Amino acid sequence: MGIRESWNELGTGGKILVGLAVGVVLLAVLLVVLVVLAAVLASFVLGVGDEAAQTTPTVSFDFDYDDSTTTTTIRHEMGDSIPASQLRVVVAERSVGWADGGGAVSGDDGEVVAGDSITVDTQPGDRISVVYDGPDTTSTLAAHEIHEVTVTVS
Repeated sequence: MGIRESWNELGTGGKILVGLAVGVVLLAVLLVVLVVLAAVLASFVLGVGDEAAQTTPTVSFDFDYDDSTTTTTIRHEMGDSIPASQLRVVVAERSVGWADGGGAVSGDDGEVVAGDSITVDTQPGDRISVVYDGPDTTSTLAAHEIHEVTVTVS
């Protein structure tokens, strides 16, 4: 017996029940497809799936004060490379751009990488900060305070 014969043998009530069951299943499937489609569309519109989010670089800087010249050399020890145009050194309310202040930059791409350094004039008591000025954020990557050097002679 085929589907057609089975259908013809059903009474009116049976045909209504089969129609309702098929309708409920189709409605559930269409609802799931609609929810998935809306979620995908919303992620693109709201940028949830965007991987171009800017983050603050992770780096380590070393500060070396020379009391004979009253200068401090700041060296990029390790971590992410940073465009020199987005890096500045703040010393006692004075700001010097890494590239503008004569800081060493590796290669022709203007990136500050491990081993690059800058030397700035400092005095004991000065607070030095290395500041990152990104497209969406400004943050202090490292800070150091110059302490008075005392020499004791025995």
